[in-house]
Amino acid sequence: MDQRTIFFITGSAVVFLFLVLLGVISAGIWLHMRKKYISFAEETCRSIDAVLKGRSAEAFDMDEDTLLSKVQMKLKQLEEITAAAARKSEAREQEVQGIISDLSHQLKTPVANIMMYCDTALNPVITEEERAKCMAVLKDQVGKLDFLVQAMIRMSRLEQNIISLHPEPVSLQHLLDRTLQSVRGKAAGKNISLEILCEEDSLLLCDEKWTAEALFNVLDNAVKYSPSGSRVTVRCERLETYTKIGIEDEGIGISPEHAADVCKRFFREKKAAKTEGVGIGLYLTREILEKENGYLKIGPGERTGTTVSVYLLNAENL
Repeated sequence: MDQRTIFFITGSAVVFLFLVLLGVISAGIWLHMRKKYISFAEETCRSIDAVLKGRSAEAFDMDEDTLLSKVQMKLKQLEEITAAAARKSEAREQEVQGIISDLSHQLKTPVANIMMYCDTALNPVITEEERAKCMAVLKDQVGKLDFLVQAMIRMSRLEQNIISLHPEPVSLQHLLDRTLQSVRGKAAGKNISLEILCEEDSLLLCDEKWTAEALFNVLDNAVKYSPSGSRVTVRCERLETYTKIGIEDEGIGISPEHAADVCKRFFREKKAAKTEGVGIGLYLTREILEKENGYLKIGPGERTGTTVSVYLLNAENL
């Protein structure tokens, strides 16, 4: 066997061994990567399952610049988003349950009264005069139900943004005239004087219709909870960004510990129980003002009663 043949055989053997070694190494790398990716897939699936079930995802080292750490970071974000959505859903469910409970409580009394007076009115033994009194009470209770239902509809539409407010320049004096016209009759019936201390007119940036309702709710409360022969004062003060409309009464006042509660839906203090109301006016007022970038402040009056201050944007801020 000559030297050339020996060299060829030796070279072929070396190449064969190299190819075998390369194949073994490649197979080893493939098996290692397969095992690694199977492990990665299993860990990722476990983490996703944990997130879907509301548990914390498995903790990988997010400081390393690896595929696992990147996936962990995304899973962490998904976990936070899912948790926030769950909290929001739970809060919304509790809010709906609260509304149903509040509405049930508010409807219970007028419905019970209607049923009772219907039974009385249908009694053939009573006189026509007694029947007429029953019908008057029924009309009053139906009116209360209608007021409550309409208030609930407005509240729901505002909360769900079904109603859109359209702020535009509105005269302060025009807004006050429109609002005061709605309460003058009620105030006169209780011999309550309305003192208006708003000498300077200005332009406000608000939705006239809804802002008039917001102010009416405050003024109506001031008259409602004030004693006969007292006074309700409306003071206007122009500030740099807002115009402040302060409405002060001489009524029963608000306890300091409940100052933050009076704008809650259906909240009423115990001392206000003798006065008719459902506790929704200030809540609607706050909702309306917030939708046009205004706000509400409530505090004690200068002498007695309560001062409710409405802050509306000046039109110059356009």
